[in-house]
Amino acid sequence: MARGRILYAQQRYDEAIEYTRLALARKPDCDGAYNILGRALFASGRFQEAAAIAERAIEANGDDYNMYIPFMNSLERLGDMKAANRFRDGEMKVLEQQLELVPEDVRARILLAGDYAYIGKAEDAVRHLQMAVALRPDDPSILYNAACTYGVLQRKTEALEMLRRAKEAGYANVDWIRKDPDLACIQDTPEFNTLFGT
Repeated sequence: MARGRILYAQQRYDEAIEYTRLALARKPDCDGAYNILGRALFASGRFQEAAAIAERAIEANGDDYNMYIPFMNSLERLGDMKAANRFRDGEMKVLEQQLELVPEDVRARILLAGDYAYIGKAEDAVRHLQMAVALRPDDPSILYNAACTYGVLQRKTEALEMLRRAKEAGYANVDWIRKDPDLACIQDTPEFNTLFGT
């Protein structure tokens, strides 16, 4: 699993998929395996493969809030909004429980902001987003997820600014950025292309 995680970080997706599948063959509920497998499948555009294992991922690692994202994104890219929304509901419950137990979990807070944006709770979304960014103003992952939240809210200027900050802080997974449905409102803009090329 550690090797799969490293290969994913190196954007060697096919190899990451191979190693995470080996880990899951040995231990079907291997911690973090479905998160990395889903991310590698999504980043490589293999949305159907991700969708095919989404339910198994919930059964094995449903208490890991990180695991939901690549499967939700893949389902959205396939146009299966019903399944994506069911995943989002599950993720929100896990995130809300996490923040009750660990209110300082900044990643959980920024992910919950994105979910709140999706269900139309814009004020709550922005409040959680601003708190997360204030706590970690230079964290590339937090800034990236802030951009996604603004993207869902159709606030293009703020989304682009957060993406710029995320890139300056070191966020570099361009394969993910170009496919992320949360950023659909800006992916065809000249500003986006300036930041990440076409």
